[in-house]
Amino acid sequence: MSNPSIYTVGGTVQANQNGVYIPRKADEELLTLCRERKFAYILTSRQMGKSSLMVRTAEQLAEEGIKTVVIDLTQVGVQVTAEQWYLGLLTIIEGSLMLNTDVVQWWQERSHLGFTQRLTSFFEDVLLKEVASPVVIFVDEIDTTLSLDFTDDFFAAIRYLYVARASDSEFHRLSFVLIGVATPGDLIRDPKRTPFNIGQRVDLTDFTFEEAKPLGKGLGLATQEVQQVLRWMLEWTGGHPYLSQRLCNIVSQQDKKSWSKSDVDGLVSSTFLGVMSEQDNNLQFVRDMLTKRAPDKEGVLSVYREIRRGKSVLDEEQSIVKSHLKLSGVVRRENTALQVRNRIYRHVFDLKWINQHLALNLRDAWERYKPLLPYLAGGLIFSVAMGAMALYANAQRLRGEESGSKNLEIFIQSLTSENLFTSNLNFEALIESLKLGKRVKLPDKDIEPSNRMNAVATLQQIVYGIRERNRLEGHSDSVTSVAFSPDGKTIASASDDKTVRLWNLKGEQLKTLLGHSGSVTSVAFSPDGKTIASGSDDKTVRLWNLNGQQLKTLTGHSSSVWSVAFSPDGKTIASGSDDKTVRLWNLNGQ
Repeated sequence: MSNPSIYTVGGTVQANQNGVYIPRKADEELLTLCRERKFAYILTSRQMGKSSLMVRTAEQLAEEGIKTVVIDLTQVGVQVTAEQWYLGLLTIIEGSLMLNTDVVQWWQERSHLGFTQRLTSFFEDVLLKEVASPVVIFVDEIDTTLSLDFTDDFFAAIRYLYVARASDSEFHRLSFVLIGVATPGDLIRDPKRTPFNIGQRVDLTDFTFEEAKPLGKGLGLATQEVQQVLRWMLEWTGGHPYLSQRLCNIVSQQDKKSWSKSDVDGLVSSTFLGVMSEQDNNLQFVRDMLTKRAPDKEGVLSVYREIRRGKSVLDEEQSIVKSHLKLSGVVRRENTALQVRNRIYRHVFDLKWINQHLALNLRDAWERYKPLLPYLAGGLIFSVAMGAMALYANAQRLRGEESGSKNLEIFIQSLTSENLFTSNLNFEALIESLKLGKRVKLPDKDIEPSNRMNAVATLQQIVYGIRERNRLEGHSDSVTSVAFSPDGKTIASASDDKTVRLWNLKGEQLKTLLGHSGSVTSVAFSPDGKTIASGSDDKTVRLWNLNGQQLKTLTGHSSSVWSVAFSPDGKTIASGSDDKTVRLWNLNGQ
């Protein structure tokens, strides 16, 4: 019989009377650090099980005779003065440890001291004097301090208590564990102060299959089927604690005694994908972190796009953008590189979503800088005028002084002739137009008004007629890959718009290859130039001829195909995929 009550999809597991707690490597790591009285921090994305780990560790320490204090900073609030905030912390500690000292009176008697000094004095003169055993103070939801302008002193005080161990052994009995959605660099933001650089990181990883097995108990399925269904679910969630528990909870509520892989896929789609992605609070958090709360939205989305495309993006602890991506939860570190965290995130925050939000960012920038356009236009006109003057001066030096209405008229006629444009000499036309601009500006009394007006009209025609010759336009989304044919006469381009397009060297589109149902990520020509291979997000490799006809569809990969290549003899195709395999194929698709 199913038991959905064992799944926790909000708050700590301990708050759920029937909740199942999943121990991970971090459990033993944190418990060991606390036993050894070391400072630690758990700074990671939301809904990873931070608070549940904290409560469980505090309970285990209490059983061993180690005093603990759990401070949830949301309890203190943010609509408070600095003094109210600090005093709020101390009253929580007073109540948890049942101190004899009247904290409020003690605090007020030392009003002549600063907050930091009063805080450190409290730990030294009150807490360590009244409590003989080791004390571990857990501070949860530290990200609430990021909106306050006075909490640098709090983290500076914690660092002082750590450093004081070197001169006073009593401080070894006191340790802190900081928990929240933040980076160490966020804690002390004043660049003039020493950054928060103490303590040991505890990483909360996603559930492995072995760790997640207890979740199968509530599914209400036959023993032999539970593990298979759980594997199918973890293929989507990657073991993410919240996503895994929520999906298990939904499966347990379905009136089904047997499940297939397509059933699980369909349930994921109806729960997390499409319009439903707007309803899930975890996906909303990730979305906000990538857009509204990003320190550099364009930088964050651009780096994430590279990761999403399967590029090798190395993790860098000092990178604000990469640290923010990890904090959002959308990526995680694997070895030294960053990878999309799970398949649900991969589908919800796909390349189309990324490009849409990057486009919005560009539109925001356009609206922001649009008022400056008159100034930019003025600067451009000034630059053109200066260039024209320089060109004119040089021409005068080379061929002597020229002036008069007749010469200008000949000059205009030469520019307006269709030969200059039909020969694609647009850049030369621009140069000549600059010279013409200078002639028009000169106070030449011999120039007829009609010729001056014709010159202005010609100048406008040339400037507005200038176009770039090497721009191949036609795709409706990002271009992900390009390749030249062996003879160098044809270009193939792959795009997020699900097409491959063929072009000649004049920039004219020859063919559009339609058939993929997902972004086309890679394209390659065979050595004889007669066949094109394309890899796609739709998990397939497709072969085409130069007429745009599809020859074969190569299926076998279980995830996006990121790269395709022909062997030198053209008889074998290699494809690399997000499913962690490289596959070799013959031209028959085997």
